[in-house]
Amino acid sequence: MSTVELRPLTSAERKVLATKLRTRSLSAQVHQRYRVIAEVRSGCSLRTAADRIGITPETASRWVHRFNADGFRSFEAVPNPHGRMPIITRKQILELIDIALSDPRKLGLPFTTWSVRTLTEYCRERRLIPPFSEEWIRRILHREGFSPQRIRTWKTSSDPRFLAKKGASAPSTSGAPGARRSSASTSGARSSSDRWEA
Repeated sequence: MSTVELRPLTSAERKVLATKLRTRSLSAQVHQRYRVIAEVRSGCSLRTAADRIGITPETASRWVHRFNADGFRSFEAVPNPHGRMPIITRKQILELIDIALSDPRKLGLPFTTWSVRTLTEYCRERRLIPPFSEEWIRRILHREGFSPQRIRTWKTSSDPRFLAKKGASAPSTSGAPGARRSSASTSGARSSSDRWEA
């Protein structure tokens, strides 16, 4: 965590801060942001302020940085108004689904099924999608018709007739056009702990 010093507050900012600290209609999260400024202004270190408020020192540092740069303007801004998803192209969505339906081992990963966390981390590291949170990935997948129960254990076989034998037992991939299926998936082979994380 980098060291950051709170700049002096203007007279108007001091009034805003005093008013906001008394306002009961603010969400707990927004109220915490104003408290960070109040605690640091009173002489507390970022770590002490964070401990008192119940947030991480990194979060406290971020809000002091924001205040220093732009006052209180962003403290109550809605990051994603009306629940709109951040910009993502259809091509990126299809690539996300394609990866979710792939066998992680064929991508050099040490596990056989995806969780929302591992899928998000994999796509973030390779910049295949915008920097979404796990919750956004879960919402995108849900919107495309995927649920934790859709994730199965991947099974491969040297039998050339393997794909033909599995027939109708393969899970539907409707809603995931263009997805690669280089191996078959089977249900019941693993416990529920191998499904997507809730």
